[in-house]
Amino acid sequence: MDWSKTKTIFIAVFLVLDLFLAVMFFNKYDATRFEVIKETSIEEKLQSDRIEYEKMPVDAEELSIITAKPKIFSEKEFFFLTKQRMTINNGTEVVSELDKPYDTDKATREKIVSFVKNNVLQGDRYSYWKRNRDEKTVIFYQQFDDKKLFKNRSGYLTVQLDDADNIIGYTQTMLSDIDENREEEAILPAFQAIDALYKNGLIQPDSEIANAELGYYTVVQLTEAQVLSPTWYFQLKKDDKTEEIYVNAFDGSIYQTEKES
Repeated sequence: MDWSKTKTIFIAVFLVLDLFLAVMFFNKYDATRFEVIKETSIEEKLQSDRIEYEKMPVDAEELSIITAKPKIFSEKEFFFLTKQRMTINNGTEVVSELDKPYDTDKATREKIVSFVKNNVLQGDRYSYWKRNRDEKTVIFYQQFDDKKLFKNRSGYLTVQLDDADNIIGYTQTMLSDIDENREEEAILPAFQAIDALYKNGLIQPDSEIANAELGYYTVVQLTEAQVLSPTWYFQLKKDDKTEEIYVNAFDGSIYQTEKES
């Protein structure tokens, strides 16, 4: 037996075996590292950056894109609304002036919502959004299927207050012929939408995520119609500033941000 040749073969075999074991080790290491990264949830990321957040909506529903067009108002629609004078601008905007101020009990939300439901055409189709104390207005957004049509100039209601916080009039637009024009699809859960914001560097450490809400946002605006997609709304708060942000609930694309004091 040629021991020299046999020795060489054994050395070669052991080298191949060592190489094989090394490859297996590094593959396992990479896989383990990938699993660790993959298993790091957005909740853990937020916690590590000291980002506070409220309880998020649990939405596992399926929704579809919708289409709509601005409503053309006619004077006869307002015959039953008394104690106010109406002006219709370009057929799509109603401006109302009350004969006398409506007492809101220091502009309580309940009183203002009650006024809208009882004194505005199809007032129950609008949902309270926020109050602007500087401009003395209260903003309502039109809703579809109990979901707000965010920042839609063709589906909003602006209630005007006087110096005593009583209602003196309002401006109204409305979307009509709202239609779900394609099959429903699963939407992103709130935390996945937040993850999209996190990955884009839009959530700062030591901040807060608040007021998460699912609604619709216009993604295509035409002269006579528009297309709206299911959209998540969030407020990102840092120190004394608040940023409003909208995330497409289908693909996680980010539409718009606004900074407020």
